[in-house]
Amino acid sequence: MDVSLIQVPYMMGDERQGKGPGLLVQAGAEKLVAAKGVAVIVERVDRGGPFLDSGNASLAVNRGLASVVRQSVGAGRLPLVLAAGCDASAGILSGFDHAQCGVVWFDAHGDFNTPETTITGYLPGMCLAVITGHCYRSYWAQVGDNTPISESATLVLGVRDLDPAEKERFDHSGIRVVKWHEGKPQSDVRTALDKLAQRVSEVYLHIDMDSLDPKVAPGVAIAPVPGGISLEDMEKAIRGVFARFRVRAATLAVFDPDHDQDDKTLRTALRLIEVLADGARAQPEN
Repeated sequence: MDVSLIQVPYMMGDERQGKGPGLLVQAGAEKLVAAKGVAVIVERVDRGGPFLDSGNASLAVNRGLASVVRQSVGAGRLPLVLAAGCDASAGILSGFDHAQCGVVWFDAHGDFNTPETTITGYLPGMCLAVITGHCYRSYWAQVGDNTPISESATLVLGVRDLDPAEKERFDHSGIRVVKWHEGKPQSDVRTALDKLAQRVSEVYLHIDMDSLDPKVAPGVAIAPVPGGISLEDMEKAIRGVFARFRVRAATLAVFDPDHDQDDKTLRTALRLIEVLADGARAQPEN
């Protein structure tokens, strides 16, 4: 399957935290995808105006992203999104019919707070809650299709840093969570993927790079959390997703070169792009 490599150089619409996507392209992401025998085009989402505030700026970026994703899917290409922030997830899902879609979400954090439970007010910490319909439904509707993802069709992997109220929300939800501790999953990933495959046949794959252990990915937008996923285990998990599901879109998010060490995170991200390209190559057209 062909690929659209889509740069979203914004965190909540702010380009000051958006260097990662462009650096990945400069470092050869397009060539790595093409080397797998996959036809690839590179695109970039532009905010289209000055930064006013994070809410309006993110809305503008996501509207543009939804349009690019819609065109990519219509052309039979897999959207592979290089995003500075996880808020891109709402724009990506608005770009295609996701009513029957599940989500595989890699993250050190839950991103499952709501305005009532958050202790920081940080909107990216609510991204999963948004796309599963728990908050900001009207806000998301301004981007496009805001059909919520079913909790029972949602799998979260790599979590090891939850707020108390956020943990309680997960405990009372239908979302399956595979937590990580000291570099090891606390339940079997393959079993979790198999159970999700009994529920849905297609997914949106979201990889927040802070789900990885800081030893291989120290350069992330939020302070890295020790004890995360190894690169080897992440590769296995991604291959497991492509083996079980039709992947409608995939995101690699929150690489922040300003916090990288000796280009460790850059090399890890490029390797994951290769693995995602392998998955695209074996996947039938949308």
